[in-house]
Amino acid sequence: MWVLFSNHEAETMSFALDTNLRKKIEKRRRQERDARLWRRLTALLWLAEGVPDAEVGTRLDVSARQVRKWLKLFRTEGLDALCELRYQGRVPRLDDTQVAALKEEIAKGQFHTARQIADWINQHFAVAYTESGVKELLKRINVSYHKVTGFLWKADAIAQEEWLDDYRCDPVGPSIRRYFIDACHPVWGVEMIYDCWLLVGQRFHVKVGSGHHRLNILGAYGPEDHEYLDLRLSRGNSNGEPFVNLLRLLRERHPKTKQFILYLDNAAYYSKPCVKEWLARHPQFQLKFLPPYSPNLNLIERLWKLLRKEAFCRGYDSFAEMQRGVSTVLDHLEKYHRQLDTLMTEDFHVFHPQDYPECCAASPV
Repeated sequence: MWVLFSNHEAETMSFALDTNLRKKIEKRRRQERDARLWRRLTALLWLAEGVPDAEVGTRLDVSARQVRKWLKLFRTEGLDALCELRYQGRVPRLDDTQVAALKEEIAKGQFHTARQIADWINQHFAVAYTESGVKELLKRINVSYHKVTGFLWKADAIAQEEWLDDYRCDPVGPSIRRYFIDACHPVWGVEMIYDCWLLVGQRFHVKVGSGHHRLNILGAYGPEDHEYLDLRLSRGNSNGEPFVNLLRLLRERHPKTKQFILYLDNAAYYSKPCVKEWLARHPQFQLKFLPPYSPNLNLIERLWKLLRKEAFCRGYDSFAEMQRGVSTVLDHLEKYHRQLDTLMTEDFHVFHPQDYPECCAASPV
C-alpha cells in the first residue's frame, strides 16, 4: 500500500536532532521564562520525536503553518535566531505630545461619544480613527467612560467650611450620640430603569409603575458606631409627626444618653409646631442644620446612594416587592460592611469656586 505525504509533512517528518543538540534545547527550555519561546523549543522537540506538525500546533494552540515557520527559522538561521523575538509592535499613530493634548481636551468633559473624539483627532492631528480604534486608544491611555459628578452651584463654600469647623468641635463621648438625618423617597416606576449588559440589538423590558407609589424613608445614621435606624411610610409624606417618632425611637434605643446631636437639612417639617413642642420637653436633643444646598455634608446621603445601587439594580413587579427589596438592603447592612467602611467616612468634600468647570463658573440666569 502506498501512502502519499505532502511536501510539508515530508519536511517535518524528516526532521531529527542529534543527542547533544537535543540536550542543549531541553536545557534552554528548562531555563526559559517566556512562554512564547518555551512553545518554540517544545515544538522542535516534539517534531524530532515524529509528532506531526498539525498535532504539535494543536497541543501548543498555534497553527500548523506557524510550527513549520519555526522549523524553517531554526534550520536556516539556527537556535539563537529561533529564540529571538523580532516583533516590534505597531508604531503609535499619535506621539506623546499629541496624546497629552488629547487627554487635556478630554479632561474638559466636552466629548460624549467616541465619534466626537475621532473627529477631534482628525481635525487637529490629521489622523483618521474608526470608533473602535478610538476606544482601543482611550483604553490604552487610561481614559474611561463614566457619569459626571453633579454639584449644587448655589452652595456657599465658606458656609460649608464654617459648618465643618463647628462639626469637628462637637463633643464626642459615651453619653453623647450624634446622627445624620435625612429622608429618601424611592418611587415604584421611576427607580426601576437601570443599566445592564445585553446582546447587540436586544431589548429587555422591565415593568414600571405609574409613579404614584412612593416609599418614604426617614433615617438616622451614627458616624461613631455606624448605627442605622429608620421609619418607613408607604402612605403620606415625611412631615413633623414621623420625625418626632424617629426621635422617640432614638431615645428608646439609647435611654442613658444625655445628649443627642442631630445634623439635618433645612426641610420645612423640622420646624413644625409638633416638633418644636416635643423638643421643648426633651432638651437633650440638639438640632444642627446644614448650610443650604449642602447634601455633600450629610453622610446619610451616601447610604441612600448605596441603597439605590444595590436595591434598584433589578425590576420589581409590584410596590410591595420593591419595599421588600429596600428592606433586603437596609435591614442587612452588615452584608455591605466593606463598601460602607470606604463610603461612610467623615471625609467631606467642599466645592470651592476654583473647582467649578469653566462652563459653570458663572451662575445661570
